[in-house]
Amino acid sequence: MAKKSKNWLERLMGEFSTTALVLIPICIGINQIGRLISTALQLPIYLDTIGTVFMAMLAGPWVAGVGGFLTNVVTAIAYGRPTSVFFGIVQLAVGLIAGWFVYKGWLKKGINVLWTGALIAVLAALVSSVIVVYVRGGVSASGVDAVVAVFLASGQGFWASIISARILTEMLDKIIAVFIPWISVKRLPEKYARLFKYTTKIR
Repeated sequence: MAKKSKNWLERLMGEFSTTALVLIPICIGINQIGRLISTALQLPIYLDTIGTVFMAMLAGPWVAGVGGFLTNVVTAIAYGRPTSVFFGIVQLAVGLIAGWFVYKGWLKKGINVLWTGALIAVLAALVSSVIVVYVRGGVSASGVDAVVAVFLASGQGFWASIISARILTEMLDKIIAVFIPWISVKRLPEKYARLFKYTTKIR
């Protein structure tokens, strides 16, 4: 049992190669740029998981999960918003799930980009709804609040409005978050693609 646990740990640590470790801050930067664009334009989508999915497609679920979570740690420190760390759970989940789909070879076919984005969206919506209610009282300080207001005005309850609004906005957001990295990896020159072990599961 001890040997099996050690082998599992060694495999896990092996995922965090030098190339993967260099990739993490680059993809965190991509997430931050997406978030800034969304905030500046008050878009009802987030654009802050593109880098996380990119990590999943290049370096697998564990690197993506860690890098995704660190995105929100950076946000909390850089902008003095400690509650952002809680939303790192969403990033962690997105990275792990996206990486699992990559590992299983789902994303070799373009049609599965839509299904993968949709499934990640539902998961992200449910997790983030709980966090936004209990950590921020239901207010996300983004364009999504306007969508929540529309559902509330239509007579839906508090929880139903938040979950409905988040599923609606997450659906578009996560399909974009999967498609952009997917098309990028598909078009990545072979000499660069060889640097990352998971690209073979997409190309």
